[in-house]
Amino acid sequence: MLDKVGALTADRIARAIVAEGWPVGMHLGTELELMERFTVSRAGLREAIRILEYQGVVEMRRGRSGGLRVSAPDGSGIVASAVRYLTFRRVRPEHLLEARRIIELSLIPLVVDRMNNENARQLQQYLDQEVAGQPPSSPGNASKGFHTLLGALTGNPALKLFTHVLESLVHMRFYALHLSSAEAPEVHGFHVRVGEALIDRDLPRALAEFEKTLEHTKRYYIDVDERS
Repeated sequence: MLDKVGALTADRIARAIVAEGWPVGMHLGTELELMERFTVSRAGLREAIRILEYQGVVEMRRGRSGGLRVSAPDGSGIVASAVRYLTFRRVRPEHLLEARRIIELSLIPLVVDRMNNENARQLQQYLDQEVAGQPPSSPGNASKGFHTLLGALTGNPALKLFTHVLESLVHMRFYALHLSSAEAPEVHGFHVRVGEALIDRDLPRALAEFEKTLEHTKRYYIDVDERS
């Protein structure tokens, strides 16, 4: 019963935050004020706050200026939960390839269309680090990965999130355990060729290079799956 009350109260608080325009830092009230506002017991409110704090929506501060305040969620909890869920569902290589083909190929035209000096600078900086053998991402850390960067460069938060989930899953399922130091430069080489085409705003070349990346990925996934 407490879980249900907490979940319902968490939803009501979240809706109130959305209605206010998600004002980060805004004071929502003390524990007693919130109990009265949402007509809920102390235990029910604390369960709701626990849920919302886990989601990064709010933060309960103690002291004289304490109370519940609106936070800015960074999405990391959502990504981690999605990766755990898909791992539990035993996502297959063919499932990953289908998802990457549908989602990531759609990024390429958007990145080309929205390429500007700042986006080109970010992408070139990443490629320079790849060439130097110091990629920003690493096994177990896809938040600064090449594909997540492409999602960010579209300017579409939803595409960035979906791409981050896919790249995190790939890192955990394949690269973190199986990518050797000899294979890493080959992967980085694909990134460089795709990235250079994007910076040049050459859509046909960028799509062709990304298709090659997916084909290489397909062979790699199958090989790793057979060895597992």
